[in-house]
Amino acid sequence: MPSFQFCLYEFGVRQMQKKDSRRDIAQFNSRQHDLFDEVQRFMQHRIGTKGITLDKGEHYIRLTGLDNEHRVLWPTVESGRFGATGKVVATETGDDAYTIRNEDAPTYPLRQCFVIPRSGQTAIWATEVIGNSTAITPLWNSFTDWFRSEYDSDRITVDRLPLQNTDAWNSFIDEAQLQEIKFLVRVQDSDAAVGMKTKEFTAKSGRGMRLPKDWISRAYAKELPPSAVFSVSGLPDPDEVHLAIEHEGKSRTVVVGREFPRFLYQIDTTGNQRPDDATFRREVMSEVGASLDLMGVSRGDWQA
Repeated sequence: MPSFQFCLYEFGVRQMQKKDSRRDIAQFNSRQHDLFDEVQRFMQHRIGTKGITLDKGEHYIRLTGLDNEHRVLWPTVESGRFGATGKVVATETGDDAYTIRNEDAPTYPLRQCFVIPRSGQTAIWATEVIGNSTAITPLWNSFTDWFRSEYDSDRITVDRLPLQNTDAWNSFIDEAQLQEIKFLVRVQDSDAAVGMKTKEFTAKSGRGMRLPKDWISRAYAKELPPSAVFSVSGLPDPDEVHLAIEHEGKSRTVVVGREFPRFLYQIDTTGNQRPDDATFRREVMSEVGASLDLMGVSRGDWQA
């Protein structure tokens, strides 16, 4: 069954080829253009209700809803990939419902949140993750391409980083318990036509047993080989390590990949139902508000 999570990124505007040149987000050029307006314009006029395709990654994305609350945007986008044939099966009967052609893109609605304060150089993007379904790559890549083309003469671009406040992260790690650790290895299937398969190797805490706490920091530093966790020898180095950690009822899943670790915030649900909009927004704003408070951003700069 799918997990329901979201991850957070900070993003802003900077001069091209200069990583340490962030601009004020509410007036990032000489014409005092506002990043809040530009994100909204991108959503409505670049993606829109007809959607766009990104041929490089065979992604399709379209806008299905957009709410505006002061300096907070709540878009919902449908995202999926095309290029592979397949079938949709009615699981209650086992009958084939219809065939997916290679030009079709099975899409999933994924909620987003952009909080862009009136002051400072940092905005926050929260993006929903359901199981393995995300809109991170097509949404961000299409936005950066569009922004660069719009502001080529200004020689500016947008950049993003995982939102990880060092003090908050260290505090959470100091108190958290490791509930589960999962090593993911991607391998080529024996049938080359199928492509890549993902193998999972999982260790869980159980009744009366806790996983070693130091595995969290070791995995985060990429210094935890599978041999330290499993008695089985010869396991390959993982492509990703997922750590489910918990403190005072708050669950976090840290994904340590090839490039950088990122937070995934778990949304607890009843009966494995997808969280409704009110629950999703409440959970997102709880984390975003706390992060902006730590950054010293006044609530009046982004709340009504």
